[in-house]
This record gives sequence, C-alpha cells and structure tokens, in this order.
Amino acid sequence: MRFHGAQFSVFDAPWAPARAAPPARRLRAVQSGTPSAAGPHALPLLLLALQASAFALYLAALIGIASGKAASRLIAAVWAAGCILHGWSLLHPMWHGGGFAFTFFNAVALTTLLINALVLAWAWWRPTWHLGLIALPCALAAVWVEPAAAASAKDFGWNIRAHILLSLLAYGALTLAGAQALMLLMKEHYLGPRHMASRMAERLPPLDRMEALLVEIIVLGLILLTLGLAVGGIALTSPFVPGMLHKTVFSLLAWSTLVALLWGRWRFGWRGRLAAGMTLAALGLLVLGFLGTKFVLEIILNRPA
Repeated sequence: MRFHGAQFSVFDAPWAPARAAPPARRLRAVQSGTPSAAGPHALPLLLLALQASAFALYLAALIGIASGKAASRLIAAVWAAGCILHGWSLLHPMWHGGGFAFTFFNAVALTTLLINALVLAWAWWRPTWHLGLIALPCALAAVWVEPAAAASAKDFGWNIRAHILLSLLAYGALTLAGAQALMLLMKEHYLGPRHMASRMAERLPPLDRMEALLVEIIVLGLILLTLGLAVGGIALTSPFVPGMLHKTVFSLLAWSTLVALLWGRWRFGWRGRLAAGMTLAALGLLVLGFLGTKFVLEIILNRPA
C-alpha cells in the first residue's frame, strides 16, 4: 500500500499491532513529512508550531516598530527569526521529491515572506524600518497559509525555478516600492499647511530621503523584473500556456511604466505625487498580471496556472 510515496506492509495496517519505531526513524519521518510510527499528524503539528511561533515573532516585531524602537537589534533579531520559521513552514512541505507546489496561496505567502526579508536586509544600510508597518501585518495574515498538498506539486526545471525566484523577488521589491510610495504620499499630505502632522508621519524619514529610497527600490525591482522576464522568455516553450499571455503583457506594461518613470525623473525631474502614482500604477499592473491571473485560473476557473 502506498501513502505519499512511502511503502507500507500489511503490518502497518490499522488492524495490526502498533510497532514502535526507533527515535532516529521517527525524527527522519517528521523531517521528511512521511508518516511513520511517530504518527501521520506529526507534520501538521510541526507546521502549526512553526506558524504559531512565526506569528508570535512577527507580532512582537510589529509592536516594537510601532512603539518607535525599530532600530533595536533585538527587534531585528526577532523579525529575522520570524522570517526563518515562516520560510521553514512554507518551503518544507512545498517540495515533494523535486516537485514545487506553486499555487495562488503559496505565491502570496512566498511573496509576503520575501517582502519582509527584503525590508529586513535593506534596513542594515537604509532607514526602511517604517516599511515594517505595512510588511509585518501582511506577514501576520500570510503566515497561516497552509502549504499546498503533494498532489499539486510540479517538477520544474532549473530555468523555470530561476524565473519564479526572480519574479517573486521583483514583485516583492516593487511591492515595497508601492508601500514606500503610499507613505511618501502620506508624508506630503501631512506636511501641508492645513494639516497637523500625525505621530506616524513624524516618525517617517525626511521627504527627500524617502524619495531617494523610493528610486533605489524601483531600480532594484526593475533589474529583478528585467532578469525575470529574460529568463522566462528563454525558458518559455509555448506562448499558449494558460495565463502566460496575460502575465507577459501586464509585466511588460509594468516594466515600461517603471522605465518611463526613471527616464522622466532623470530628464524632467519627476518626483512627489507623480512618481508615487506611476509606481502604484506599475504595481497594480504586476498584481493583475501575476496574482490576478492565478486567482482567475485557479480559484474561479479551477484550472492550473
């Protein structure tokens, strides 16, 4: 009898007497996700423990940042530990003998994880702690996403995996750019003569530093998006894969918008609300092309994407 790729004899049947497995075997079974004498529920319990621990660490980091203690090394360590446990809870069950379960909810959870990792990494040399006020609440929701079952796993080649990784990094970076654009608009709004500055607006970096940071994130996201499109174009075997045309068109529109924004900033000095609006427009195109296409195909039409 076969269960998740493992062979069982008649002695493993429910009516057979229970046999205790050696500790080393039980440990390997839990780590590999294979049922054994440790019990078929060992992996779900481990997954739940990882998710709960990551949630608690994310929440502690969010409270620390909201209280104005974002520069603390302790907050950074707690945040990093949350990212590690979140990544473990996602990636461990998502690989099944070389297969990768890249479903809609897995894509959302992985993108959220990468967003938090990017903010944390960037914060070592740039004041990006304020982006945690947007990234961490998203992680608190995404941490409870249950990884897809083995039945939905696909065996991707290295080129497809490289395309997926570059694309997710690009979406993560450009989502950060969108968050930065929103906070830039909020900072400009409360700097007006008719508004009193809020506590959150006062904690944000100066406006010129926020604009410079926005450009840096856009440049990083554009480089990753360009590499992702290039690798995807090389790895593409047929343009008639479900959803591929929509993803490509929307991604190219977003790429063109970002290139136009950087050119306009260099040539005409575009900044402020115009730069923030174009950044949000590019992010919207990416969301429609990537997550929107997967949502329609997988959730509404119940087709693989």
